[in-house]
Amino acid sequence: MATRRSTARSERTRRRIVSAAAAAFREQGIEGVGVRDIMKRAGLTQGGFYYHFPNKEELFKEASREAALGGLANCLAVADSAPRGKQLQAFIDAYLSREHRDDHGGGCMVSALCGEVGRGGARQRAAFNSAVDLILERVGAYVSGDTSLERRQKAGLLMASMAGVLMVSRALVDPKSSQRLLANARRFFSASFGEVRT
Repeated sequence: MATRRSTARSERTRRRIVSAAAAAFREQGIEGVGVRDIMKRAGLTQGGFYYHFPNKEELFKEASREAALGGLANCLAVADSAPRGKQLQAFIDAYLSREHRDDHGGGCMVSALCGEVGRGGARQRAAFNSAVDLILERVGAYVSGDTSLERRQKAGLLMASMAGVLMVSRALVDPKSSQRLLANARRFFSASFGEVRT
Protein backbone atom coordinates (compact mmCIF):
# COMPACT_ATOMS: atom_id res chain seq x y z
CA MET A 1 0.00 0.00 0.00
CA ALA A 2 2.82 2.41 0.95
CA THR A 3 4.65 1.53 -2.28
CA ARG A 4 1.54 2.28 -4.31
CA ARG A 5 1.18 5.69 -2.61
CA SER A 6 4.88 6.39 -3.17
CA THR A 7 4.59 5.49 -6.88
CA ALA A 8 1.50 7.66 -7.29
CA ARG A 9 3.25 10.57 -5.54
CA SER A 10 6.31 10.13 -7.76
CA GLU A 11 4.14 10.15 -10.88
CA ARG A 12 2.36 13.33 -9.73
CA THR A 13 5.73 14.99 -9.14
CA ARG A 14 6.94 13.91 -12.57
CA ARG A 15 3.78 15.39 -14.16
CA ARG A 16 4.39 18.67 -12.31
CA ILE A 17 7.91 18.85 -13.70
CA VAL A 18 6.73 18.06 -17.24
CA SER A 19 3.94 20.65 -17.07
CA ALA A 20 6.28 23.30 -15.70
CA ALA A 21 8.83 22.52 -18.42
CA ALA A 22 6.23 22.59 -21.21
CA ALA A 23 5.21 26.13 -20.22
CA ALA A 24 8.75 27.32 -19.50
CA PHE A 25 10.11 26.08 -22.84
CA ARG A 26 7.32 27.88 -24.71
CA GLU A 27 7.83 31.11 -22.76
CA GLN A 28 11.63 31.29 -22.66
CA GLY A 29 12.90 28.79 -25.22
CA ILE A 30 14.75 25.56 -24.64
CA GLU A 31 18.15 27.14 -24.07
CA GLY A 32 16.62 30.08 -22.20
CA VAL A 33 15.49 27.98 -19.26
CA GLY A 34 17.56 25.70 -17.05
CA VAL A 35 16.75 22.73 -14.84
CA ARG A 36 16.83 24.95 -11.74
CA ASP A 37 14.26 27.33 -13.29
CA ILE A 38 11.95 24.46 -14.24
CA MET A 39 12.13 22.88 -10.80
CA LYS A 40 11.51 26.20 -9.10
CA ARG A 41 8.50 26.74 -11.33
CA ALA A 42 7.24 23.28 -10.33
CA GLY A 43 7.76 24.17 -6.64
CA LEU A 44 10.54 21.60 -6.22
CA THR A 45 14.26 21.59 -5.50
CA GLN A 46 16.79 21.08 -8.27
CA GLY A 47 18.20 17.91 -6.71
CA GLY A 48 14.96 16.00 -7.28
CA PHE A 49 15.14 16.48 -11.03
CA TYR A 50 17.58 13.63 -11.64
CA TYR A 51 15.37 11.16 -9.81
CA HIS A 52 12.82 11.63 -12.63
CA PHE A 53 14.95 12.48 -15.70
CA PRO A 54 18.54 11.71 -16.70
CA ASN A 55 18.93 15.09 -18.44
CA LYS A 56 17.13 18.12 -19.84
CA GLU A 57 16.96 16.53 -23.31
CA GLU A 58 14.81 13.68 -22.00
CA LEU A 59 12.59 16.17 -20.20
CA PHE A 60 12.15 18.11 -23.44
CA LYS A 61 11.10 14.93 -25.22
CA GLU A 62 8.27 14.39 -22.75
CA ALA A 63 7.41 18.06 -22.27
CA SER A 64 7.12 18.64 -26.01
CA ARG A 65 4.47 15.92 -26.27
CA GLU A 66 2.49 17.56 -23.48
CA ALA A 67 2.97 20.99 -25.01
CA ALA A 68 1.80 19.76 -28.41
CA LEU A 69 -1.86 19.28 -27.55
CA GLY A 70 -1.83 21.22 -24.28
CA GLY A 71 -0.76 24.36 -26.12
CA LEU A 72 -3.66 23.97 -28.52
CA ALA A 73 -6.22 22.76 -25.98
CA ASN A 74 -8.27 25.96 -26.12
CA CYS A 75 -8.20 26.13 -29.92
CA LEU A 76 -9.16 22.47 -30.22
CA ALA A 77 -11.97 22.85 -27.68
CA VAL A 78 -13.38 25.81 -29.62
CA ALA A 79 -13.23 23.81 -32.86
CA ASP A 80 -14.77 20.69 -31.33
CA SER A 81 -17.71 22.68 -29.96
CA ALA A 82 -18.40 24.40 -33.30
CA PRO A 83 -21.16 23.09 -35.58
CA ARG A 84 -20.17 20.56 -38.24
CA GLY A 85 -18.80 22.35 -41.26
CA LYS A 86 -17.56 25.24 -39.12
CA GLN A 87 -14.86 23.49 -37.09
CA LEU A 88 -11.94 24.49 -39.28
CA GLN A 89 -13.07 28.11 -39.26
CA ALA A 90 -13.40 28.03 -35.47
CA PHE A 91 -9.92 26.51 -35.13
CA ILE A 92 -8.34 29.14 -37.39
CA ASP A 93 -10.12 31.96 -35.57
CA ALA A 94 -9.01 30.68 -32.16
CA TYR A 95 -5.43 30.02 -33.26
CA LEU A 96 -4.99 33.44 -34.86
CA SER A 97 -6.62 35.33 -32.00
CA ARG A 98 -5.18 38.06 -29.80
CA GLU A 99 -5.61 35.76 -26.78
CA HIS A 100 -3.50 33.01 -28.34
CA ARG A 101 -0.91 35.50 -29.54
CA ASP A 102 -0.49 36.84 -26.01
CA ASP A 103 -0.32 33.40 -24.33
CA HIS A 104 3.34 32.51 -24.85
CA GLY A 105 3.57 29.94 -22.06
CA GLY A 106 0.23 28.27 -22.79
CA GLY A 107 0.08 28.62 -26.55
CA CYS A 108 1.20 26.62 -29.56
CA MET A 109 4.62 25.02 -29.23
CA VAL A 110 5.21 25.16 -32.99
CA SER A 111 5.17 28.96 -33.06
CA ALA A 112 7.12 29.16 -29.78
CA LEU A 113 9.92 26.67 -30.46
CA CYS A 114 10.23 25.88 -34.18
CA GLY A 115 13.00 28.39 -34.90
CA GLU A 116 15.11 27.21 -31.99
CA VAL A 117 14.52 23.51 -32.64
CA GLY A 118 15.53 24.00 -36.27
CA ARG A 119 18.98 24.97 -35.01
CA GLY A 120 19.06 22.12 -32.46
CA GLY A 121 20.45 18.63 -32.62
CA ALA A 122 18.91 15.61 -34.30
CA ARG A 123 17.44 14.18 -31.07
CA GLN A 124 15.78 17.48 -30.20
CA ARG A 125 14.33 17.76 -33.69
CA ALA A 126 13.10 14.15 -33.53
CA ALA A 127 11.29 14.83 -30.23
CA PHE A 128 9.76 17.98 -31.68
CA ASN A 129 8.68 16.16 -34.86
CA SER A 130 7.02 13.45 -32.82
CA ALA A 131 5.06 16.09 -30.91
CA VAL A 132 4.08 17.89 -34.12
CA ASP A 133 2.72 14.58 -35.45
CA LEU A 134 0.17 14.65 -32.61
CA ILE A 135 -0.94 18.11 -33.69
CA LEU A 136 -1.25 17.18 -37.36
CA GLU A 137 -3.27 14.09 -36.56
CA ARG A 138 -5.71 16.19 -34.51
CA VAL A 139 -5.95 19.16 -36.90
CA GLY A 140 -6.22 16.86 -39.92
CA ALA A 141 -9.70 15.90 -38.71
CA TYR A 142 -10.92 19.44 -39.50
CA VAL A 143 -9.35 19.73 -42.97
CA SER A 144 -10.99 18.58 -46.19
CA GLY A 145 -9.37 15.92 -48.35
CA ASP A 146 -10.04 12.57 -49.98
CA THR A 147 -7.50 10.60 -47.95
CA SER A 148 -5.98 10.78 -44.49
CA LEU A 149 -2.59 11.50 -46.11
CA GLU A 150 -4.01 14.45 -48.05
CA ARG A 151 -5.69 15.83 -44.92
CA ARG A 152 -2.48 15.43 -42.93
CA GLN A 153 -0.44 17.22 -45.60
CA LYS A 154 -2.92 20.09 -45.67
CA ALA A 155 -2.91 20.23 -41.87
CA GLY A 156 0.89 20.46 -41.96
CA LEU A 157 0.84 23.33 -44.41
CA LEU A 158 -1.88 25.12 -42.45
CA MET A 159 -0.10 24.73 -39.10
CA ALA A 160 3.30 25.80 -40.47
CA SER A 161 1.76 28.86 -42.10
CA MET A 162 -0.34 29.89 -39.11
CA ALA A 163 2.59 29.38 -36.72
CA GLY A 164 4.65 31.75 -38.88
CA VAL A 165 1.90 34.36 -38.80
CA LEU A 166 1.62 33.99 -35.02
CA MET A 167 5.40 34.44 -34.60
CA VAL A 168 5.41 37.60 -36.69
CA SER A 169 2.32 39.01 -34.94
CA ARG A 170 4.14 38.60 -31.60
CA ALA A 171 7.18 40.45 -32.93
CA LEU A 172 5.31 43.49 -34.25
CA VAL A 173 5.62 46.56 -32.02
CA ASP A 174 2.42 48.24 -33.16
CA PRO A 175 -0.62 46.44 -31.68
CA LYS A 176 -2.85 47.58 -34.57
CA SER A 177 -0.46 46.11 -37.14
CA SER A 178 -0.37 42.86 -35.19
CA GLN A 179 -4.16 42.68 -35.02
CA ARG A 180 -4.47 43.51 -38.71
CA LEU A 181 -2.04 40.74 -39.63
CA LEU A 182 -4.04 38.21 -37.58
CA ALA A 183 -7.35 39.34 -39.12
CA ASN A 184 -5.99 39.19 -42.68
CA ALA A 185 -4.49 35.76 -42.04
CA ARG A 186 -7.77 34.43 -40.62
CA ARG A 187 -9.55 35.44 -43.82
CA PHE A 188 -6.79 34.08 -46.05
CA PHE A 189 -6.53 30.67 -44.39
CA SER A 190 -10.29 30.24 -44.19
CA ALA A 191 -10.60 30.92 -47.92
CA SER A 192 -7.54 28.86 -48.86
CA PHE A 193 -8.21 25.71 -46.86
CA GLY A 194 -11.95 25.46 -47.33
CA GLU A 195 -14.34 23.94 -44.85
CA VAL A 196 -14.10 20.84 -42.76
CA ARG A 197 -15.28 17.42 -43.84
CA THR A 198 -18.92 16.75 -43.14
